[in-house]
Amino acid sequence: MEKIIMIGLAVMLISVPAHAAYVTAESGLCVREKPDEESERVRVLPIGTEVDGEITDGWMQIGDGYISTDYIGDEDPLELIGTWRVTAYAYTGSACANGEMPEMGRTIAHNSLPFGTRIYIEGVGVREVMDRGPAYLGTEWCDLYLGDVAECVNWGDQTREIWLVK
Repeated sequence: MEKIIMIGLAVMLISVPAHAAYVTAESGLCVREKPDEESERVRVLPIGTEVDGEITDGWMQIGDGYISTDYIGDEDPLELIGTWRVTAYAYTGSACANGEMPEMGRTIAHNSLPFGTRIYIEGVGVREVMDRGPAYLGTEWCDLYLGDVAECVNWGDQTREIWLVK
């Protein structure tokens, strides 16, 4: 947060410590070497990461770099809904149950969450419910669209924490 203090005709911009905030960018937030969009990227913080630091001119300084305050908010954008079984499926040439074609980096199948629901899969990122799967797999399961059979075989059957994107 910044405060502007006027003393006579002079204007001073000062930095003040920030309160806890959370990364809200669904694709993650780049940590930069310097407070500048063109600066080298140090790493990426996933959505829901709690951050805290001093804010100056729209940038928060954290540990090893700076993040833009345009992509942080006061409320955690994620709600943990459990640890699920995560499988993968490949392109079949058919549309998803919602009528759209599946997309890499976007599509998952789930049996009970409404179409359009976005979930964050640990280590994968945010995906959208666009398809359905076999009922016998239950509700603590999702099928990640990877598009390629070899990638699906490589993925196998994993267990991951799942968060609902609010």
